[in-house]
Amino acid sequence: MNLTKNQKILIGIFHFLPVLGIICYFFTFFNMFMSISDGVNNGEGGPFPTEFMQSFFMAFIIIAVTSIVGLGILIFDIIHLTKSNKGDTNNKILIWILILLFSQGIGCIVYYFVEILPNKKKEIF
Repeated sequence: MNLTKNQKILIGIFHFLPVLGIICYFFTFFNMFMSISDGVNNGEGGPFPTEFMQSFFMAFIIIAVTSIVGLGILIFDIIHLTKSNKGDTNNKILIWILILLFSQGIGCIVYYFVEILPNKKKEIF
């Protein structure tokens, strides 16, 4: 599969989006519980805090979008792997698929830097 430089950059951005999503999720998660602890420290025993539900909904949206993008990147990487290595007779495809499946976030980033980003030139003997 031949990709242009702009396509490789766009794919690289998508490979790092799940990492950014996890960071945003942790920020929202901790913000959710900090909003509750402020109410507990002030001695408020009133109604359920709406900030908690807003933060919970935002954390749910972030993790859902991150999961969908991560699954899409995983599917793209497996398709790219099978199309670009059709002539290989060794176990390279199987090893990469196992790496991608068992270490999804890190494996996809490593696959991007090892297989997608470099310019592979065909050697003619």
